[in-house]
Amino acid sequence: MDSIRKSRLATLGIIILCCVLVFWVQWNASELLAPLHLQSKSLVRYILKCMLSLIPVTIVLFILHRPSAIIETLGLRDSVLRGLLFGLLFTTPLYIGFAIIGHFNVELTLHWILYFCLIPAVFEEILFRGFLFGQLFRVGKLGFFWAAFLPAVLFGLFHIYQGNDFLSSVAAFGVTMLGSFFFSWMYVAWNYNLWVPISLHFFMNLAWGLFVVEGTGNAAGGLISNILRAVCIVFAIVFTIFYVKRRNLESLKIPVFKI
Repeated sequence: MDSIRKSRLATLGIIILCCVLVFWVQWNASELLAPLHLQSKSLVRYILKCMLSLIPVTIVLFILHRPSAIIETLGLRDSVLRGLLFGLLFTTPLYIGFAIIGHFNVELTLHWILYFCLIPAVFEEILFRGFLFGQLFRVGKLGFFWAAFLPAVLFGLFHIYQGNDFLSSVAAFGVTMLGSFFFSWMYVAWNYNLWVPISLHFFMNLAWGLFVVEGTGNAAGGLISNILRAVCIVFAIVFTIFYVKRRNLESLKIPVFKI
């Protein structure tokens, strides 16, 4: 294992191979879980699907790192409360805007929050940010753009099912792909505190279900919802840059196109 840890090409190769395995598991999850006869939208089935996908990720993490360093390299050892507070702060414009132009969704259920908000936010950020982007960028030493590009494409592919037709699927892919770049940047800017993108992901998803607004029936959203989403992103970026520069931190001094 030490020889793999010391080889940059071996590290990059094993991370990319892991991505292929994760997508194979996701693609074949229905067949793999068929013997359990679980309902398609049950929480148990969704959690098991996520756990199956994380098996190759866990194996690769144990290959690349000593066990005591795994939580640290994912960014899960940092302040949970701080991540939650910043995520809530940055998505405030979305909630204010939705409260003005829409109305509260009285049919919202705990099952929906867990299935579409909490579990996806934690699972997808561990997979795409903490593992895939984080290992390519921090361990594989790729520049930010190249390290973020593969997770962004895969993140977009993960969400094309949310489109109602071809065009809305393409829109869902494009919006979530750009969102992946944003989450990766926030992850780096906040010193690899994974709870920041997890929180942002959760609260953005929650707003989509908490209020009834035109366009929030899928990931692509409508014109107004995307304008509000863009406002949140700009606010988060500006606040983060100001915060980092004010405290003379080094987290924004990153290589961009290094290969």
